[in-house]
Amino acid sequence: MPEREETFRPEKPGESTPELSLAIPLYNEADNVRSVVGELVRALEDAGIDYELVLVDNGSQDETGRIIDEMAQANPRLVPVHIPVNQGYGWGILTGLRHCRGRFVGYAWGDNQIRAQDVVRIFQRLRQGDVDMAKALRVQRHDGWQRLLITRVYNAVFPLFFPVHSRDVNGCPKIFTREAYEAINPQSRDWFLDPEIMIKAHRLGLRIAEVPVIFYPRTSGKSKVRWKTVLEFVRNMIRYRMRGE
Repeated sequence: MPEREETFRPEKPGESTPELSLAIPLYNEADNVRSVVGELVRALEDAGIDYELVLVDNGSQDETGRIIDEMAQANPRLVPVHIPVNQGYGWGILTGLRHCRGRFVGYAWGDNQIRAQDVVRIFQRLRQGDVDMAKALRVQRHDGWQRLLITRVYNAVFPLFFPVHSRDVNGCPKIFTREAYEAINPQSRDWFLDPEIMIKAHRLGLRIAEVPVIFYPRTSGKSKVRWKTVLEFVRNMIRYRMRGE
């Protein structure tokens, strides 16, 4: 396997710790990244949140990397991270999270299917102080029939393996207190990252809030979820259960 190297903006001397750091994984999202990040920046600033956005170019083959570099030059709160070769969904997120310095940390998708105002609402729910983690619960979904069917199959199978009480295990954003994130210590480098987080959070007895959101259709780009993703999920669930993790 090729060495996993990434480049990122070094921390500046005297740089203050932001309240919220979000990792935004991006794979071939050149058509979405400007609007996604721009709307998120506006929503966070309108809410008065001291933020940092770690923009992860997860081995994109389009202009995503160049665009996030340009955006970071204009806004010092944007941190570009470049992974030369895509190593999977989970690895892109974990790489971004390693560079998150905030008191609250989390990740949100960069495909513009969750509105920026909903990301802020999820963080504000966590900020109330009575939970350790807050995440999206997609109550209205406007994605394609294939992804919707995949999700329904997965959500039907997952409870057979793990007693996790969630109506939307894979729902994102997921945002944590720093202490909760470090306790969970996620390791999955593929699509099993979200289930791993929920399984560990359940076993640790963490308090989780699920915030209802609308899941909008893509306006650009293509979903990365395929039927082989479901097979990967099932394989990982079996392995995870057999290892007793």
